[in-house]
Amino acid sequence: MSRACLCLVASLVFPAAANSQPPPRDNPAAATGTASIRGRVVEANSGRPLSHVDVRAGSSTGQQANGATDGEGRYDLTGLPAGTYTVIATKPNYVRTAWGEQRVEGPGKRITLAEGQRLENIDLRITRAGAITGKIVDEFGDPVSDVFVSAMRYQYVQGSRRLMTSGRGGSTNDIGEFRAYGLSPGQYYVSATLRSTPVAGVDTSDRTGYAATFYPGTGSLAEAQRLAIEPGQTAAGINLTLLPIRTAKVSGLALDADGKPFAGAMIGAIQRVGGTQMGGFTLVPVPPDGRFTINGLTPGEYTVRASVPSGEMATADITVAGADISDVHLVVAKPSIIRGRVVFAGATAATNPPSPTVLDLGAVRDWQMGQNVRAPARIRDDGTFEISLPAGHVLLRAAPTGGQSPWRLNRVVFQDIDVGDSGIDVAPNVTIENVIVEMTNRTNEASGRVTDADGTTVRDCFVIVFAQDPARWTVQTRYLAIARPGQDDLFRARLLPGDYYAVAMSDVEPGAWMDSEFLSHARDRATKFTIADGEKKSIDLKVTQAPVF
Repeated sequence: MSRACLCLVASLVFPAAANSQPPPRDNPAAATGTASIRGRVVEANSGRPLSHVDVRAGSSTGQQANGATDGEGRYDLTGLPAGTYTVIATKPNYVRTAWGEQRVEGPGKRITLAEGQRLENIDLRITRAGAITGKIVDEFGDPVSDVFVSAMRYQYVQGSRRLMTSGRGGSTNDIGEFRAYGLSPGQYYVSATLRSTPVAGVDTSDRTGYAATFYPGTGSLAEAQRLAIEPGQTAAGINLTLLPIRTAKVSGLALDADGKPFAGAMIGAIQRVGGTQMGGFTLVPVPPDGRFTINGLTPGEYTVRASVPSGEMATADITVAGADISDVHLVVAKPSIIRGRVVFAGATAATNPPSPTVLDLGAVRDWQMGQNVRAPARIRDDGTFEISLPAGHVLLRAAPTGGQSPWRLNRVVFQDIDVGDSGIDVAPNVTIENVIVEMTNRTNEASGRVTDADGTTVRDCFVIVFAQDPARWTVQTRYLAIARPGQDDLFRARLLPGDYYAVAMSDVEPGAWMDSEFLSHARDRATKFTIADGEKKSIDLKVTQAPVF
């Protein structure tokens, strides 16, 4: 039997930085001002004007304007209120480009607009994306069609580097050729997985199959060779021979939350490599008696999953080592409940507490395939809330929605202990009561200027403020702030009381500041300081380059 198509379906939620910035909004504020930005977009190598390029000017406050280039590559973004903006150009099969960026796909320089200002000649040069081409053959040298080939690279996801599918993969044609395209510059692994019709629910004695194969022809990621793709480069001749292997059969029983057969659910198996989904069998229905069979699994780590459209799901992690597995039990767990109340404490007299219902409150967990990272809360007018969620270890996070606000998360109290960073262990089918989510508008702020080696003020940089205690270098930590200098050249980071490092970097890959290895390198060039409750501290920094490791 052969393998199914490669897919990546995990929904990833990137947590907001702990400086109480509002979460991204689905509907950015419409542009209502009188300023405008004009420019032209051309192809980097030829200088040829590009039409139908999407150009967007966006600000940190959610204001934005969108437009597209005409036949001469020109765009005109109007109706912008006064503020600070970045301009980004995107077009299919081209590398995303920000005006003034210092590295490929960098954040770009910010543009300050006054009301009524008309800024001209904000021109961008964009480069075609890369591609990888080659041919897939079997162990006899014959071309194989319908092999799904993808390019994968490491990216920061939920605080760690994970191998993720990038660009657009595709299936081999009738002579075994493939083309993976739309690739940003970077280091890539090439994987090949043979597609087939579903084999779940069908018993068969045929145990022949092919393992997921990495270039240049290995089933082990540790032995795979990376390909360096430059802007616009096509790496040709990347040929692979699929690895023949004996497959295994996995069978078991799928039950709903009442212990009855999980009839009507869809079931499949997903292979995991380094925490990343590598391949999955097409979902097929669970039989009426709940007993299922999945054939054709090559050795590796898998998640077997049965689910229904309503969201009920049962999963089991298994290790296939060549032998059949016959005792997999999938049981849908009833959701657990967290109940509590939102309170506003430690407030200054300057601002009244907002309605609790405007808060974006939810329980977040480490990313796992097939599991939502965040379970949202239902908040009532009196501040009481309820969260329905699967079992596991979670952290509660809250931030105001609808714009800038002085209110931020202060503590999460459960059983008289602040569990804001230690989290709550939620058992299956339980109700946890009396969790207090405390918001505050007290101001503990570090601010200052960033300069370069010549003493010149630097505005286009990132200031990362993080705890001195490595135990607080977690994905959802409250002891992290990311700031950029504003129009007055000052950065501002709102913090909980504690001991911190602060470092300014000219450019840094988004999400790197949630990776503990990155922070261990960053602290070597950082400034130490301590901030007390209600204190405002001034800290000037020298800009530095992001660590390379």
